Amino acid sequence: MERCRYNSIVAPTNERLAVARKLIKIKDLNPGMYVDEINCSLKERDLIGETRNFLIIGRHEIERLAALGVQELYINPEKGLDYSDEDEERKKANQAIAELARLKNAQNAQAPKALADELYEARVLLSKARGELENTIASLRAGRKIEIVAFLPLLMEIYKSVSDNKDAIVTVCRKKQKGGYALEHSVSHCALMMAFGQTLEMERAAVLELGLGGLFHDIGKIRVPDAILDKPGKLTAEEMTIARKHPAWGGEFVKSAVGFPERALAVVMEHHERLDGTGYPNQLKDHAISLFGQMAAIVDVYDACISIRAYGAAADPCLVIRQLFAGAGKQFHQELVQQFIKTIGIFPVGTLARLESNKLAIVIRQTKSLTQPMVRIVYDLKHNCFMPPEDVDLSRPRPKMDKVVGHESPEKWNIDPFRFISPELANIREE
Repeated sequence: MERCRYNSIVAPTNERLAVARKLIKIKDLNPGMYVDEINCSLKERDLIGETRNFLIIGRHEIERLAALGVQELYINPEKGLDYSDEDEERKKANQAIAELARLKNAQNAQAPKALADELYEARVLLSKARGELENTIASLRAGRKIEIVAFLPLLMEIYKSVSDNKDAIVTVCRKKQKGGYALEHSVSHCALMMAFGQTLEMERAAVLELGLGGLFHDIGKIRVPDAILDKPGKLTAEEMTIARKHPAWGGEFVKSAVGFPERALAVVMEHHERLDGTGYPNQLKDHAISLFGQMAAIVDVYDACISIRAYGAAADPCLVIRQLFAGAGKQFHQELVQQFIKTIGIFPVGTLARLESNKLAIVIRQTKSLTQPMVRIVYDLKHNCFMPPEDVDLSRPRPKMDKVVGHESPEKWNIDPFRFISPELANIREE
């Protein structure tokens, strides 16, 4: 009786078999499919156990069958999930996509973009920003208004560049062309503000507003006579009074622009205010200065000090960082200064560093350790000679540890750090 019932289930008519059963390979078997029959000998059947009329519940059942040597079997699509050639084509396509992704990731891991290439791309982007700003200034002088919509794609490019490699664009901000301070300072302010915002983990909209404000933070200077802006000596009291009007004049320009954000306006009007009330134009104090204004003040001092201006030479970035730190809690918000230092590093890229091993190295990338960046060792002080460049991440454990113990003057050793990281930047004449 039992045998008859079993046969009535597993031995349907030939016509029904032709419609329902489908031969597939074990690799195409999935949970939810109904096994109609596994082709095997009686000896194999004893080893496998159940070989007909069962539903595949989990992946482990498939793995067991494959381990037992099953290569193909019949499924019944009327009682479980079906299989089609489309599934096979989809699987092949997905496998091809996965393989391409694997190869791309492997290529990126094996051959990261060279630092010189990253710096070149950042330089091209900031040069583009300089051109856009120059055109806008010409429009303002001609009586037209600022069109901020035209700058949004550019700001998005800078945002992406900062996100991909903050070190590159921050480093390019150090190198300004002779006679191009006014424009390049504004472009650098824009990039540094966006990098600062990302360090603070601000939302993208806020970072873009920081960049917009930075780009136009000195726009009011177009009303300041060139004789004052380019004066090599100390300004008179009258000249200083005129120069200090530029934040207010800048506010007038950007307020007339359609849709200029309030937070970006604060960057324009407050970047010379100080926590202790000694700033200008409104002598704001403490919390009367907005967050964006306080950030702008820190960035403005840093970038201005590391640049050659009509009345002074460029300062060493490491020394400027010390000055900012000394002013933290007095003129500048202490925690914001600390966050800005995280943005550029205690030893910014391009710094000539002295190592404990008595070697000189150029900082080429920041790491999670503020005091131990990635460096390119180039000079042996013990033997007083150059050596084959060697890149070392000082933050990572190594058999023979080394560390930065201070920074050195490039002029003292007649070493141009940028010649070892970017010939294109090294050729920019700053004086």
